[in-house]
Amino acid sequence: MGGNLFKLGRITQDKYIKIETEIRQYLDKKLGQAYHIPRYYADKADFGDLDLIINSDALADNWEEVRQEIVQDLKIEKYKSNGRVFSTVYQNFQVDYFTTSDEFFESTYNYLSFNDLGNLIGKICHRFNLKYGERGLAYVYRRELGNYKKDLTVTTDFKEICDFLKLNYDRWKKGFNSLEEIYRWAIASPYFSVEPYLMRSTSLNNRIKNRPTIQKFIEYIEKNKITKTYNYLENRAEYIPLIDRSFPQANLIEKIEREKSEEEITKQIIAKFSGKLVIKLIPELQGKELGEFIVSFKNKFEDFRSFVLANSQEEIDRQILEYYQIWK
Repeated sequence: MGGNLFKLGRITQDKYIKIETEIRQYLDKKLGQAYHIPRYYADKADFGDLDLIINSDALADNWEEVRQEIVQDLKIEKYKSNGRVFSTVYQNFQVDYFTTSDEFFESTYNYLSFNDLGNLIGKICHRFNLKYGERGLAYVYRRELGNYKKDLTVTTDFKEICDFLKLNYDRWKKGFNSLEEIYRWAIASPYFSVEPYLMRSTSLNNRIKNRPTIQKFIEYIEKNKITKTYNYLENRAEYIPLIDRSFPQANLIEKIEREKSEEEITKQIIAKFSGKLVIKLIPELQGKELGEFIVSFKNKFEDFRSFVLANSQEEIDRQILEYYQIWK
């Protein structure tokens, strides 16, 4: 997204529509229903690229071959592949193909539609400890210790997300004529707050550099003297019951309990086996050699986790020392 890869500049809406129509006519025959083009607001003046979302599952894992055919059929001379993004130059304009699984095909399309609207929605969700993105809505579970976190899927249904945030889904479905209409739609959520935008955190400032739409949104807030805030709970975990009631099919509380159980098991394992414990037993093991020994020791067990949980500290220490004599 953004169209900066090949430094081709932006084109007017008329030229964009012509290119999009040509690409659509080709892909309709080539891919059928296996692609989407994100929507944009009606009076958008210019475009930096054309984004295409490809359902890789619908292509029977044949995307690499299809990609080569696209290059040949459309006479593409410049292209670059980076992970799941395939960027090309067609009619001197950047066209990006994003591959995604069938599970996230619709949610990716919804998230990428209407410029940075997905980012605005995500900012609201963040205050509930929720993450909104190409994979829909997820609860971000973090352990008490360490940097471990996991996204627990809540829903990929955009209507359900809108209902939760009290945003008008039918209005979104109808589309928007301008950026101002998009801004007004997002601000209409009772959970919207200007604070994250006016505080101008480092992460937001970094995003502004690459997202002109967010910069314009901040300007819109300031120009229209919008001061709307929402009194969020300080402890975001207190929102779990609300999220669970709003999305019963997600079984969020059950997922969180499973994560907590796994965390307790991890704590037990760390208490009985860690780099610090190995060094205590074998002080001469340091740095790279320590890491290599730990990997080797773990690999000698078919199920290292079960070994640690099933044995006493004394037995684990004994086996570490015994294996070290063999390993060194």
